[in-house]
Amino acid sequence: MAIKRSSLVRVSPKSALLSALALSLVGFAAWIICVSLLYFGMDAAGVLDKANSVIGGVGGKQSITFGLVITTAAMLGAVVAVLNTLLAPVAAIIYNASVDVFGGLRVYVREEVD
Repeated sequence: MAIKRSSLVRVSPKSALLSALALSLVGFAAWIICVSLLYFGMDAAGVLDKANSVIGGVGGKQSITFGLVITTAAMLGAVVAVLNTLLAPVAAIIYNASVDVFGGLRVYVREEVD
């Protein structure tokens, strides 16, 4: 059994930005798909019809439509994706600064050969 030691002492802000961008885009696509499935599930169950009748009953003229739901979800998802993408390099810079003080992250991996 050999033990391999490795330390993470520096994270490039550029690589953190690119990784966060890729993960944010995948997360945004998953978010839109989940909201769409949830909308169609609620529509099939009749929840949206009841909600629209309640909105109309209190004098509202707006109804919950697929376009409204997707637009709102896309705007919210885009804001979250941009914030995640922009904050990843900041987190890498903060990590790099703290590594100078505390020494970084050490990982020990034990390899077993059969």
